[in-house]
Amino acid sequence: MGGRLFEDSCRPVRALWRIRGAAFGALAIALVAAGPARAQTTPPPTPPPAQTPPAQAQTQPENGRIVATITTLEGSVHMPGMQVELRTPEQDLVIARTTTDGVGQVTFPDVPPGQYVIFASREGFTGRNSPVFIVRAGQTTNVNLDVPLSFAPPEIEVRPTARVATTPRTVTDSIRAVSTSDMLSGNLFETAPLQGDDFQSLLPLLPGVVRDGDGRLRIKGGLPTQAGLQISSSSLNDPSTGDFDLDLPSRSVQSVEVLANPFAAEFGRFSTSVTQIRTRRGTNEWEFAPGGLVPRFRKLFAGIRGFEPRFSARGPIIKDRLFMAEDVQYRYVATPVKSLPDEPEVKLNSFDSFTRIDGVVSPRHFLGGTLITFPREIENVTMNTFRAEPTSPEFIQAGWSVGVVDRFSIRPNLAIESTLSFRKFEIEVEAENPDAMVYAPETQSGGFFNDQERDVTSYQWVEALSLSRPLWHGQHVFKFGFDLQHSRFQGSSSSHPVEVRRDDGSLAELTVFSGSSSQLVTGNEFAVFAQDRWRIGGRITLELGLRLDRDAVVERVNWSPRAGIAIGVLPEGRGILRGGFGKFVQRTPFNVGAFESFEPRTVTRFAADGTPLGPSVLFTNVTGEIHTPEAYVGNIEWDQRFSRKVLLKLSYLGRHGNHEYIVVPDAAARELRLTSDGKSNYREFEATARWVANVRRDLTLSYVWSRGVGDLNSYDLFYGNLRTPLIRENQYNLSPTDVRHRILLRGTIGLPGQWDLAPVLELRSGFPYSAVDEFQDFVGDRNRAGRLPSVETLDFSISRPWEIKGRRFRAGLRIYNVFGSTAYRDIQNNITSPNYGTAYNPIERSIGFVFGSAK
Repeated sequence: MGGRLFEDSCRPVRALWRIRGAAFGALAIALVAAGPARAQTTPPPTPPPAQTPPAQAQTQPENGRIVATITTLEGSVHMPGMQVELRTPEQDLVIARTTTDGVGQVTFPDVPPGQYVIFASREGFTGRNSPVFIVRAGQTTNVNLDVPLSFAPPEIEVRPTARVATTPRTVTDSIRAVSTSDMLSGNLFETAPLQGDDFQSLLPLLPGVVRDGDGRLRIKGGLPTQAGLQISSSSLNDPSTGDFDLDLPSRSVQSVEVLANPFAAEFGRFSTSVTQIRTRRGTNEWEFAPGGLVPRFRKLFAGIRGFEPRFSARGPIIKDRLFMAEDVQYRYVATPVKSLPDEPEVKLNSFDSFTRIDGVVSPRHFLGGTLITFPREIENVTMNTFRAEPTSPEFIQAGWSVGVVDRFSIRPNLAIESTLSFRKFEIEVEAENPDAMVYAPETQSGGFFNDQERDVTSYQWVEALSLSRPLWHGQHVFKFGFDLQHSRFQGSSSSHPVEVRRDDGSLAELTVFSGSSSQLVTGNEFAVFAQDRWRIGGRITLELGLRLDRDAVVERVNWSPRAGIAIGVLPEGRGILRGGFGKFVQRTPFNVGAFESFEPRTVTRFAADGTPLGPSVLFTNVTGEIHTPEAYVGNIEWDQRFSRKVLLKLSYLGRHGNHEYIVVPDAAARELRLTSDGKSNYREFEATARWVANVRRDLTLSYVWSRGVGDLNSYDLFYGNLRTPLIRENQYNLSPTDVRHRILLRGTIGLPGQWDLAPVLELRSGFPYSAVDEFQDFVGDRNRAGRLPSVETLDFSISRPWEIKGRRFRAGLRIYNVFGSTAYRDIQNNITSPNYGTAYNPIERSIGFVFGSAK
């Protein structure tokens, strides 16, 4: 059945390949018919030399200062949000990178005397270099650079030699958007020892991101379904569960950025964070790049743990007018459960593809589109120490997403952006064994209790209007827009009996489900937003916003006010204070609206001699009064630069969640009740220091203290993709991924002989766990029985550039979990077991290879 569903679900994907060819052909004809685009030929004006103040001239500081102003449309529009790089004239080294503020300016303080160029870029604009300019000691150099609304020329996109010495959004940034974020470059796929070759593998390198016991990402202490995922303005979350299950070929990822509750009102339908993916564009010269051709081996080369080959092609369909990027990747990853006999494996097979088309209609008009396909199959998806291979289901997914973005400058200070997208998810969870599922103190046996199929479609239209103008003693960037999304969820579910047995084999509890069920939920989500980024003087930026969202399931309108501020406390951007407070409203997953249609259950309990302990209880699914989940979030952050090499970040984040969906059993009322009475609290303190000596010496050390508590009967735990059959009393206590202490070290250390060592060291508290008895009831407070052993892992890669017959490439080794038997993932929590409190299933030590383009 799983193979048939997989084959059937891929039919729309094959049809879409034919549709895509016709659509892209029509786009090419339209661009040709539009006539040749007007090229930007007017060079940017050369600024006069800056006048050095007398006091500054007397002190003769060692270094100089650069102030760059980035504009578009021949200088008539000052551009906020442009990525700006300070480079050497040969462009083999990026010295610093930052983002323009609300009036299109950036400041690079404390720059050694010498020759430099400025490079500015942003999606939908032509990346452009400034002329070479000179920085003199004790002087301020002003640079003006005009960036056309067009597409990046070949000499910028094709260059593979630029080296980044600092990552985006460091504390050397000038005053800009007040929301804080963490960004990782897609180049890390080539060098860092990642536990996979997908964008989700990058995220655990950030201080506030961990994987839970099921391998799902928990960002800033939140549930996986409370976070948002976006490419451009398009949401990539599954509307039926709120989760994001798709993936991209690693080569298509330019960067991954996590914004912890951004104060800009354009972001919505989440309560913990937004993950934004920026993808790589096509170029004006064709380039072809294979990768991932060397498998990843288990220790002592005892077998293949992973094989993830990929292929990329980029180039012009019509030179200077229409560009294409195509990336495909196959993934095979086998993760053994070392604590089970013969070490059976959880196996992932997937084939992801990403296609991007970008077109230049005119200097003021940009049009682009993307197509993503992400079919996958995971065998034994929930297998662990206590759930053997026959009891683990198979997870099958087929899906695709297509989107179109249109950007047009109406006037020099007025621009409009339109985004249209369509997404389709087809999910099947299939039990391999039809027998009843059995819970016993030492193991689980039989078959997985639930089979489900789900077909989800979603259409989204986002319209945004941006206006920049001076007003009220400052420069304002206003943004207004709406976000309309129509979704449809249709599915079916059937569940098998579940038995709870004692250590002697006697039956303690029997749960029987009432046949199969079907679900159908449709709805329209609508949002309007308005925001203002207001720069006051040279050191203060305010961000104010308001968003209204209509919840399609709850059928009510929710409002979300937000405000933030950034203050340049120390001159030259050496010390910046940021903070803010806002309300964030999460989307209601459509499977919440389907709760009453899921199959009821009858529960009977038995004494050790087999006699019933009472009458059987039929639990009917009942939905109480529900509200849309929301969170109130505040944060404060101090960023400081010491000299040019040391950066320090100190931040505090507090979040209080309300109206979270929980499931509560009520035996007296014979109800399984869905309510939105759940609450949560999360606090996090982060201290991060970064040492940047040069391009080959860059280390980041972070420490995070956090505490997360909340109601533990989360709806997603029982009615998400992979369900839990036993529903016990709800408690308000520690989060299952509460990590009290976490130390993370990563970076690059240059060694003699051009060798580069890239370590990732993680030391953190183990996850808390609950104790259960012979009925699988919780004993004492949940998640207070103890913690798994602390995690101590060290992964590293060591590589260097090579050249054979004129071809340059980078190659080396990756070693995973050097410490060996650490990072246990399972623990015996049944107090009737003689092995109670014993931890199992450590992460395996393994070996991989670095093999990619030379940098």
